[in-house]
Amino acid sequence: VTSVHFFDYSGEGWIAAKDLEWALQATGHVPISLKLTKEHLLISPTSQIDFRLFMAVVAHQMLECTEDQIKAAFRIFDKEGRGTIDSRELKHIMTVLGVQTDEDQVDDMIREVDTDGDGDIDFQEFVMMLKK
Repeated sequence: VTSVHFFDYSGEGWIAAKDLEWALQATGHVPISLKLTKEHLLISPTSQIDFRLFMAVVAHQMLECTEDQIKAAFRIFDKEGRGTIDSRELKHIMTVLGVQTDEDQVDDMIREVDTDGDGDIDFQEFVMMLKK
């Protein structure tokens, strides 16, 4: 998992597009086809990369990853090792990453991908989320 917050030295909630590759590398991601990712997500040299866009970049990059790499990313979110990401874990992650969300927003994020309706994100739902 990555964080714009850790690289947002101005405190404005975003990083410059020019810092995207460095931020990816610093968070353990190997930028694969970053130029194509930027084109796909319409990121220009003057774009401001906020958390949601950063996660979209990570997701697009993960399409090029192996299943083992995706599982490793999932385990970062699944702090308790239960095989799911619940609203509490997701809210904590969002807070650590510098994204202020309330419980309703976190619940909405989970509902978007929670295909089995259990209120958590399991690995398959996580993979589906990345492919969106």
